[in-house]
Amino acid sequence: KQLAVAYDAIASLPFNTILISHCMHVFYGGLINFWIARKTMDVSWFDRGEKAIEKMRSYADCSSWNFQNKLLLLQAEQCFYLEDIESAKRCYDAAILSAQEHKFVHEEALACELAGHFMLESGEGRAALPYFLLAQKKYHEWGAYAKEESLGKFIKEQFGGETTTETNIDLSIPAEPDLRKRRAS
Repeated sequence: KQLAVAYDAIASLPFNTILISHCMHVFYGGLINFWIARKTMDVSWFDRGEKAIEKMRSYADCSSWNFQNKLLLLQAEQCFYLEDIESAKRCYDAAILSAQEHKFVHEEALACELAGHFMLESGEGRAALPYFLLAQKKYHEWGAYAKEESLGKFIKEQFGGETTTETNIDLSIPAEPDLRKRRAS
């Protein structure tokens, strides 16, 4: 009976609501799959991540405005797993720029944070900090204050030092990575 009620509730939703929910499930599921694949080295999780990329590519073909940044971020995570450092950097930067250009501040924050983790795990700690700081700034803009605070604690643990209370951007460090310059190279 509960399943029937749930089915009826979903069936009463407009198609576009169901489609967007599915697309977000594919996106976040893909990110999770690549993360688990990296942590466990279980190729089945990587395969699931690749399927998410295939689906996201078809969504991006229909609406690059809504899905290009998501596809690029999934591709960055794929390159991270494959240890293709230069391609991963390009994809993270492109995902950040796409989210920024299309005004998806929450996904810009997520892409910056994941790029920071990528840089950190790749041994480029100094390059990671500006990404984390920009992510923190974007979480603040989005109104995700608990996430901003949590990331601030992480930054302090990883990098130490004094930071400002509003956005935690140390003015001696560039507030935003030079994404356009790296993208061109």
